[in-house]
Amino acid sequence: MRIEFVTQDDSLYILPFFDEFLRHYGEDFDIVQISASRSMGKRSRIQLVKELSALYGPLGLARLATRSATARVIGKLARPKGATRYYTLSQLCHAYSIPYARIGNPNAPSFLESTQQRSPDVLVSVACPYILKEALLKVAPGGAINIHHAPLPRYKGMMPTFWQMFYGEKSVGVTVHYMSPKLDEGPTLLRSEQSIQEGESLDHLIQRSKRYGAHCVARVLKQLQNGPVSPVQTNDAAASYFTFPTLSEIREFRRRGLRAI
Repeated sequence: MRIEFVTQDDSLYILPFFDEFLRHYGEDFDIVQISASRSMGKRSRIQLVKELSALYGPLGLARLATRSATARVIGKLARPKGATRYYTLSQLCHAYSIPYARIGNPNAPSFLESTQQRSPDVLVSVACPYILKEALLKVAPGGAINIHHAPLPRYKGMMPTFWQMFYGEKSVGVTVHYMSPKLDEGPTLLRSEQSIQEGESLDHLIQRSKRYGAHCVARVLKQLQNGPVSPVQTNDAAASYFTFPTLSEIREFRRRGLRAI
């Protein structure tokens, strides 16, 4: 089965998903391309720094910046398939001989045309920073699927892991679903969850759940590969939607004894 991924170029929180997926399932599927927009898409860099500084604090932001800078430097070096660690998505793809492309808005006509030429059977969105439009969603005959790290239809939108910790959930959900032009909507193909470890930071939980999510997506892809599946319609009456937390919500997060990093 021919698979194309659309995602964002993020060495901190997206790379763990693909590292896990390619290590365990890279030879199970024909991955025609991993297409990555810049991290957080069109979001202003200044706005992003302000938001991350509020969430992680100055020292936490410095740690993230150091990790990111290290990744950019070491990520330029070639590493072999099966290496202990990879630092960038492009470095990982090169090691596994997977076509990789930096893209802009995946809804652009040029990307739509190139995707049609690659003819994937299934399109997979992994934290793509754009809402994919209907024309792109219809390219793959097997459909377009998305992984969201929450029990949809609850916790739609941004920062689902943060919000599940904020509201005292004992576990974080994972939902793999068919995509529609509306954000985080579409019939469910798989729902699972992971327990939140005592004292676990948001940073650690996101990385751990991304790796777990890779196995969930692979399970769905194998089901699709083996024949028709019966997705479950979600009850939108139970839906909730969230954006990036405000400063007061971040302070409340810390007051409750929770850590971002």
